[in-house]
Parts: sequence; structure tokens; C-alpha cells
Amino acid sequence: MKRLLFILLFCSWAIEAQEQKYILLDSLTAKYKVKQYTLDTSPYGAKNTIEMYNVFYDGNSKDDCYIVLFSVLPELDSKTNWEKIDYKTIKNNFFPTKNIFRRIMHKVFGVFSNENIYINKVKLVKKIKGEYYASKYCWVEDFYCINDSFPIPIATKSFILNVNQPITPIGALRDFFRKLSPLCQDFPFEQNTDSFCGIPDFLKNTYLSNIEERGGDMIYCFYQFYENLHTNISRFGYVKGKGIVAGVYFNHFMPGPFFIDKTGNWRKLKRLPENELLWAEELKKEWAKKEEERKRMGI
Repeated sequence: MKRLLFILLFCSWAIEAQEQKYILLDSLTAKYKVKQYTLDTSPYGAKNTIEMYNVFYDGNSKDDCYIVLFSVLPELDSKTNWEKIDYKTIKNNFFPTKNIFRRIMHKVFGVFSNENIYINKVKLVKKIKGEYYASKYCWVEDFYCINDSFPIPIATKSFILNVNQPITPIGALRDFFRKLSPLCQDFPFEQNTDSFCGIPDFLKNTYLSNIEERGGDMIYCFYQFYENLHTNISRFGYVKGKGIVAGVYFNHFMPGPFFIDKTGNWRKLKRLPENELLWAEELKKEWAKKEEERKRMGI
């Protein structure tokens, strides 16, 4: 009897753990500062868009903040990246908006250790003219953004964006990785086979690769060198106060031997050069206007 009870409890827990959760975009904008950007996927060889939603929460100082990034990725063979959904079927499965920053706070400080309240796989839901639409593909990532010059090196892992760390170009890391793992067929960012070499723990970090200025915005370009680089935004640009404004999604747009069952536009995909990012269309327009104004004023 005890064994049967245990099995029933375990099964009910497993079903609950796998239950799809949703989060309403309006609930995020009502409670937090949210910055939305659109990326054009044409450089991948297929015309579509990525919608990025940066949700902000203030840190302990004026230079620190937390960001939860929702990326709505495209279904390349569909005309829409959202699907209409019956609100009644999801109204009891919404993730609590107040808990969205608890996972990143646990990563950084070890608080909120209950994993049941962490934001993991959720679908973003938006309301348009009284109808509800859920994202088809939604990746959720969280970051702690800081500006600290530490007297000793710190591990930034896959979630700390330190704009004051030394610059480490991808090429420099590639050379070191290949010397360290001479038998590895592929450098992780250049993966062409279905084999994957493990990344040593002491190399797992979010590295700063470059700093550039566009339209008065200082952009910090990062790349994640971590085992989850195939399930997260792998390279991206960050602007203080504006959030993550550019990026590439290595796994979702991966051509080659990995998704041989995909057809249509998925088969047309091509890999981007390692220093190329997809930039927010909103900021490209803003920067272009500033450049026109600068030229008009003869600056």
C-alpha cells in the first residue's frame, strides 16, 4: 500500500512538473520596466522576426540590474510565431509574475532555493483585440548585469554580464581551446558534426568580446561559452538601460546534420559570421536618425 501511494504521489508530481506554464505580457508591463525589440532573421537565409522582451529589476547599486529575457523565436515555415489560444484552457496555469526574478537571485546569492518557483519553460501570451495568443517558441534567460572591476578574476558563468571585465575575443578563446583539446573535431561555435566536446569548468564563462559605440549608445558584446550555448542566446549585445539589443541563437537556426527532418525554410539556413549579430530594428532606425541629424549639423 505504501509503495502504491508513493507511485501515485510521484506520478502526480511528475505531471505537475511537466505542465505547461504561461505568462501574460500585460502582467509584465504592468509590474516592471520592459523593453521590446524586433530582430530581422534575413541574414540567416530565411525572412522572419525574433521578438525580444527585456524585463528589468533594479540591483543593489545604480550600475547593477537584473534582466529576464523572453525571446519569441520564429517558426520559419509559418506566417506567424504566435498561435491563438483559449484563455479558459490556460487561466489556471499562469506563472506568478512576482517570481520571475527568483531564479537569477538564487544563482547569484543562493536565496529562494525552492526550484518550484523558478521560471523555466514558459510560453509568453499576449492579448490582441480581446483574443489571446501564445508564443510557439519562447526561450527564457536571466542575467545579473554589473560594472565591477574585481581585484581577482571571477567566474561569470552563464548569467553574469560584467561590462568591466577584460576583453576576450572569440578567436583568442578558440586558439586556447584547440591547444587544450587537440582531438576535438569542432570548436563549439563552429560545430559541424553531431559530436560535442565538453567545455572544461574553468573556461565556462560569459565573456566580453568587444565594446563599440553606435548612435551614442555604448554596446557591450558578450558571448556565452557554456554547455547551454546550444539552448540559449549564444552571442549578444547589451546596452545599459536598454538591455539586450542584439543577438544570435545558435541552436534554433542551426543548419547541417542536426535537423535533417526539417524542410522548407529550415533547409535554407546558413551560419552567421562569428562577429555578426542581429540588431534591434528599433535601434537601427534610431541610430540612423541620429546619424542623419549629425550630418545635417555638420558634426
